[in-house]
Amino acid sequence: MIVRPARLADVPAMLDVKHTLRLDPVRPGRGGFLLGASADAYAWYVEHAHVNVLEDAEGAVGGFAVALPDPVLRASDVWARRREIRWEGGGWDALELARVGYFDQLAVRPWRRYRIYAAALAVSALHALASSGHEHVFATVVREPVRNLASLPLLAAADARRIGQIDETYPEVGRILSDVYHLAVAPGAVDRLLGGTAIGRRVGRTLARAAATGAFPEPGPGWR
Repeated sequence: MIVRPARLADVPAMLDVKHTLRLDPVRPGRGGFLLGASADAYAWYVEHAHVNVLEDAEGAVGGFAVALPDPVLRASDVWARRREIRWEGGGWDALELARVGYFDQLAVRPWRRYRIYAAALAVSALHALASSGHEHVFATVVREPVRNLASLPLLAAADARRIGQIDETYPEVGRILSDVYHLAVAPGAVDRLLGGTAIGRRVGRTLARAAATGAFPEPGPGWR
């Protein structure tokens, strides 16, 4: 398996991964991915955001990660609705002048041969933001109508902190309640993120335990 930057030719495979990970209301623990972009939007992300794919030895795409750098985030609907977040202490005011990134999506096909590399794919997206000077990274995880359980182990491994909630509305499903998570990228961590930081060590331990026990979320992990 390799993690590499996405190409426009990968967009159909990314859409197929998204389709494979549709949220299942009957089996919420198996849901790891719910909403996402159209083919045009994914193509735009490939050209303007940080998009990595997980590719196997046969050249098949087994997963992908999308991270929005500060300029893309500030031009997005996510940023426009930032003040709708119900914060649990703090708020956006202190972040207006900071370099802020958004971990938009992490999706991996629901087979063990791909799932064991999900942490590496997640860290690659975090590294892309950290290495380009981002001080804060945010992610949202669906809580209602069905809770996305698959992303929680990776959020915990990365020391992400739940800081609030936001109501969203999507044509496919109507009202969605999402938890908002925050990760502070510590100064000096950029060059060591993949190997020497707490993030790297904890993700590595999480991956090692999962490989040893087979205790992987189903079908995730996935961040919406």
